Amino acid sequence: MTRTLLFIVAVACASALVALARPAAASAGWCWPTCSTYGLLGQSTSTNNGCWYSSGEVCSFWANWTLNGIAKTCYPGCDWAYNTTGMILYGFENRERIRGRLTVKRDTVYIQPGNVSMSGLLRAQVAWYSGPASQLNAAAVS
Repeated sequence: MTRTLLFIVAVACASALVALARPAAASAGWCWPTCSTYGLLGQSTSTNNGCWYSSGEVCSFWANWTLNGIAKTCYPGCDWAYNTTGMILYGFENRERIRGRLTVKRDTVYIQPGNVSMSGLLRAQVAWYSGPASQLNAAAVS
Protein backbone atom coordinates (compact mmCIF):
# COMPACT_ATOMS: atom_id res chain seq x y z
CA MET A 1 0.00 0.00 0.00
CA THR A 2 2.82 2.40 0.89
CA ARG A 3 4.60 1.68 -2.42
CA THR A 4 1.41 2.27 -4.38
CA LEU A 5 0.78 5.55 -2.59
CA LEU A 6 4.38 6.69 -3.15
CA PHE A 7 4.11 5.76 -6.83
CA ILE A 8 0.87 7.74 -7.24
CA VAL A 9 2.37 10.78 -5.49
CA ALA A 10 5.52 10.57 -7.66
CA VAL A 11 3.47 10.35 -10.86
CA ALA A 12 1.30 13.28 -9.76
CA CYS A 13 4.38 15.40 -8.99
CA ALA A 14 6.02 14.52 -12.30
CA SER A 15 2.80 15.37 -14.17
CA ALA A 16 2.59 18.72 -12.41
CA LEU A 17 6.20 19.55 -13.31
CA VAL A 18 5.64 18.66 -16.96
CA ALA A 19 2.48 20.75 -17.10
CA LEU A 20 4.26 23.75 -15.60
CA ALA A 21 7.38 23.38 -17.76
CA ARG A 22 5.53 23.02 -21.07
CA PRO A 23 4.99 26.38 -22.80
CA ALA A 24 1.46 27.47 -23.49
CA ALA A 25 0.18 26.96 -27.02
CA ALA A 26 -0.10 30.72 -27.47
CA SER A 27 3.62 31.23 -26.78
CA ALA A 28 4.50 30.47 -30.42
CA GLY A 29 3.81 33.94 -31.72
CA TRP A 30 4.51 33.12 -35.37
CA CYS A 31 4.53 29.86 -37.33
CA TRP A 32 5.00 29.09 -41.01
CA PRO A 33 3.13 27.60 -42.78
CA THR A 34 1.20 26.69 -39.61
CA CYS A 35 2.30 25.53 -36.18
CA SER A 36 1.63 21.87 -37.04
CA THR A 37 2.50 21.49 -40.75
CA TYR A 38 5.51 21.67 -43.05
CA GLY A 39 5.75 23.84 -46.15
CA LEU A 40 8.09 24.09 -49.14
CA LEU A 41 10.36 27.13 -49.01
CA GLY A 42 11.82 27.77 -52.43
CA GLN A 43 12.84 30.49 -54.82
CA SER A 44 9.26 31.64 -55.45
CA THR A 45 7.76 31.26 -51.94
CA SER A 46 6.31 34.46 -50.48
CA THR A 47 4.12 35.57 -47.61
CA ASN A 48 3.45 38.91 -49.33
CA ASN A 49 3.84 40.80 -46.05
CA GLY A 50 6.85 43.06 -46.66
CA CYS A 51 9.78 40.74 -46.01
CA TRP A 52 13.19 41.95 -47.22
CA TYR A 53 12.82 39.73 -50.28
CA SER A 54 9.50 39.58 -52.08
CA SER A 55 10.05 35.92 -52.99
CA GLY A 56 12.05 33.11 -51.50
CA GLU A 57 11.47 34.34 -47.96
CA VAL A 58 8.86 34.04 -45.24
CA CYS A 59 8.83 36.35 -42.26
CA SER A 60 6.81 37.20 -39.20
CA PHE A 61 5.21 40.42 -38.09
CA TRP A 62 7.28 42.96 -36.16
CA ALA A 63 7.88 42.02 -32.52
CA ASN A 64 10.54 41.67 -29.83
CA TRP A 65 11.36 38.06 -30.69
CA THR A 66 13.40 35.96 -28.27
CA LEU A 67 13.80 32.81 -30.38
CA ASN A 68 13.39 31.65 -33.97
CA GLY A 69 13.53 27.96 -34.84
CA ILE A 70 13.15 25.70 -37.84
CA ALA A 71 12.53 21.99 -38.28
CA LYS A 72 13.93 20.97 -41.70
CA THR A 73 13.23 17.57 -43.28
CA CYS A 74 15.18 15.48 -45.80
CA TYR A 75 13.01 16.65 -48.69
CA PRO A 76 13.93 16.20 -51.54
CA GLY A 77 16.60 13.88 -50.10
CA CYS A 78 19.60 13.64 -47.79
CA ASP A 79 23.09 12.23 -48.03
CA TRP A 80 24.63 9.94 -45.39
CA ALA A 81 25.31 12.95 -43.10
CA TYR A 82 21.71 14.27 -43.32
CA ASN A 83 22.68 17.14 -45.63
CA THR A 84 20.08 18.26 -48.16
CA THR A 85 20.78 20.06 -51.43
CA GLY A 86 18.65 23.07 -50.44
CA MET A 87 20.33 25.80 -48.38
CA ILE A 88 18.29 28.20 -46.25
CA LEU A 89 19.03 31.22 -44.07
CA TYR A 90 17.14 31.46 -40.78
CA GLY A 91 17.37 34.41 -38.42
CA PHE A 92 16.05 37.93 -38.04
CA GLU A 93 15.69 41.14 -40.00
CA ASN A 94 15.05 44.78 -39.23
CA ARG A 95 14.80 47.82 -41.45
CA GLU A 96 18.60 47.93 -41.92
CA ARG A 97 19.87 44.35 -42.16
CA ILE A 98 19.10 40.66 -42.33
CA ARG A 99 21.19 38.31 -40.20
CA GLY A 100 21.11 34.65 -39.43
CA ARG A 101 22.71 31.28 -40.07
CA LEU A 102 22.85 29.16 -43.20
CA THR A 103 22.01 25.46 -43.06
CA VAL A 104 21.62 22.49 -45.36
CA LYS A 105 21.10 20.00 -42.50
CA ARG A 106 17.98 17.99 -41.81
CA ASP A 107 17.67 19.17 -38.25
CA THR A 108 15.79 21.31 -35.75
CA VAL A 109 17.79 24.44 -35.00
CA TYR A 110 17.21 27.63 -33.05
CA ILE A 111 18.64 31.13 -33.06
CA GLN A 112 18.27 34.07 -30.69
CA PRO A 113 18.63 37.71 -31.80
CA GLY A 114 21.71 38.11 -29.57
CA ASN A 115 23.44 35.29 -31.49
CA VAL A 116 23.57 37.61 -34.51
CA SER A 117 23.99 40.92 -32.61
CA MET A 118 20.42 42.09 -33.05
CA SER A 119 17.76 43.32 -30.62
CA GLY A 120 14.59 45.35 -30.47
CA LEU A 121 11.72 45.27 -32.92
CA LEU A 122 12.52 42.54 -35.46
CA ARG A 123 10.97 40.11 -37.89
CA ALA A 124 11.77 36.41 -37.55
CA GLN A 125 12.62 35.14 -41.05
CA VAL A 126 13.58 32.10 -43.09
CA ALA A 127 14.88 32.57 -46.62
CA TRP A 128 15.70 30.25 -49.51
CA TYR A 129 19.41 30.63 -50.34
CA SER A 130 20.23 28.02 -52.98
CA GLY A 131 19.28 24.65 -54.43
CA PRO A 132 15.83 23.12 -54.59
CA ALA A 133 12.99 24.02 -52.23
CA SER A 134 13.36 22.85 -48.63
CA GLN A 135 10.56 21.31 -46.61
CA LEU A 136 10.41 22.93 -43.19
CA ASN A 137 8.37 24.36 -40.37
CA ALA A 138 9.37 27.68 -38.82
CA ALA A 139 8.25 29.21 -35.52
CA ALA A 140 9.24 32.16 -33.37
CA VAL A 141 8.40 33.20 -29.83
CA SER A 142 8.43 36.63 -28.25
